[in-house]
Amino acid sequence: MFDSLILWLKELVQSVTEWLVDLVKTFAKWVWQSILDGLAAIIEAVPVPSFVSDAGQMFSQIPPEVAAFWQYFAVSEGLTMVVAAYGLRFLIRRIPLIG
Repeated sequence: MFDSLILWLKELVQSVTEWLVDLVKTFAKWVWQSILDGLAAIIEAVPVPSFVSDAGQMFSQIPPEVAAFWQYFAVSEGLTMVVAAYGLRFLIRRIPLIG
């Protein structure tokens, strides 16, 4: 009888501990999601520069031969990656203790 009571208490403590761990994990995920949502709202609030909106007109003036060459070597994807990397580098440099 005493052994079954100890076993029951052990299982109770284990289930409460698992519940607390799940609660802490859920809270940490909620905090992280809130931070990322706030960061996304800040980034979305930055207006688009005029040269970015004018880029479509500039690229339409490129001759078709050059455009075919760029498409073959995936220059547009490469430029996108380079610009994104520089933007990320700029943002990381602004974080205290990291940049």
